[in-house]
Amino acid sequence: MMNRIMYIFFIASSLVTFTGHTANLSNASKAIVKLYVTQQSWDMAQPWTKKPSNKKVCTGFFVAEGILTNAHCVADATYIEMEVPSLAEKIEANIISVNHQVDLALLAPKEQVFNVHLSPITFGKLPASREKVVTIGYPLGGRQISYTEGVVSRVDFMVYAHSNISNLLVQTDAAINPGNSGGPVFSDRTGECMGVATQKSKSGEAVGYFIPRPVIKQFLSDIADNITDGIPALGTTALQPLENPILRKYLGLKPDQSGIRILDIAKDSSVDGLLKRDDVLLSIEGNQIQNDGRISIKNIGKISFRYHITTKQVGDEIKLGILRKGSPKNIKIKLRPHHLTIIPWMPQYDKKPHYYVVGGLVFRTVETRYLQEWGRDWLNKMPAIFQIYLNTVYGKDDLEELVVISNILNAPVNKGYEDWYRNKRVTKVNGNTINRMDDIINAFEMVQGRKFHVIELENNAKIVLDIELVKSEEDKINERYNIQ
Repeated sequence: MMNRIMYIFFIASSLVTFTGHTANLSNASKAIVKLYVTQQSWDMAQPWTKKPSNKKVCTGFFVAEGILTNAHCVADATYIEMEVPSLAEKIEANIISVNHQVDLALLAPKEQVFNVHLSPITFGKLPASREKVVTIGYPLGGRQISYTEGVVSRVDFMVYAHSNISNLLVQTDAAINPGNSGGPVFSDRTGECMGVATQKSKSGEAVGYFIPRPVIKQFLSDIADNITDGIPALGTTALQPLENPILRKYLGLKPDQSGIRILDIAKDSSVDGLLKRDDVLLSIEGNQIQNDGRISIKNIGKISFRYHITTKQVGDEIKLGILRKGSPKNIKIKLRPHHLTIIPWMPQYDKKPHYYVVGGLVFRTVETRYLQEWGRDWLNKMPAIFQIYLNTVYGKDDLEELVVISNILNAPVNKGYEDWYRNKRVTKVNGNTINRMDDIINAFEMVQGRKFHVIELENNAKIVLDIELVKSEEDKINERYNIQ
């Protein structure tokens, strides 16, 4: 990601505020821009190439730090232009920072200075239930800015469609259609900006969601040093509710105690070496954790205990109260990045797939973008092996990445090895255990004195390649299949 671009806004007045009349929301349109984005993602079937480019329209708006929009609007972007009110021509924009976990991105105009009067938008508090809100943006179907009214129905921890990671979201019945993404959502009562429109429900009609202030605040604070650390995670990948009284008694909880049981801990996570399986999380930052894993937050109500983690920064310290073998303890932990499973739940946007080709065998790490090749219902249609490893904790049995043979490019060197060998976990290469892609590369490069490459799969199958034949056919295979 590029370093922050310094640029100047000509501010006509102080930060935007409103008096609570809907008509005054029209002033906000001066700070809202239309984004024209060209995207080109990687081809998961042939990871050395890209798919044809496509174009989309989104919304963004000026805040003190730059132009705020959704990460999904600029994922895999190759070119971005923005249409600014009162300017005759579109302006090229660059990405300053992006966090795909929370579906937020910050842009800047490529020109350092442009003479337009703009007032950056500031954010209000979390909206109240039943509060009337107005979504402003550029949905498909017209060229003019659009205003859509709705009502807040709930504030809760929910899954972000872009990242498959849960965080705070606000649900509303204000329409959020293609093109609205990245636009501001205002309170009709106070005129304050409540958040950023982000997604709509796949199943419910007239149900949309926007990202509220606490998530936006965490994002903007995170990128202030021009580095995106992302949201931290505790590292407890599996937690068991303790709503059964017999289970609580078995674990040594007293009648006035509540919490959740720890099942698995990710390697190198925030609590690695500090918590153990069968520990019970009793409290976080002094807030009692209930037996369903929720805590009580003022103005929100009951919500996932992870709220106290996602509002923090990587490197922050938090306090945990735990119960270990019936004895209560208090510990401090330093929060680390969100990396919990060997198959990352979040698609690896903007990144080239990690692959390696030997003798026409395409080795690759399994990630969500690859799994999504099985269609919208990929969770149910992907190979059974992937379902087994989807929730495997990072570092379990030293496993850090799931490496498979994703394709076999037909050539004399691999004759007879057909599709039956695809999408099986590679366990060993030339006698070396494979726990990550780097192990594959190292194993194939250390061939001194060997005549054959021996690849062992999890189903006990073996693939044997003649090393001299691999070397002699490598250039032909690369040319035949246009491998760069």
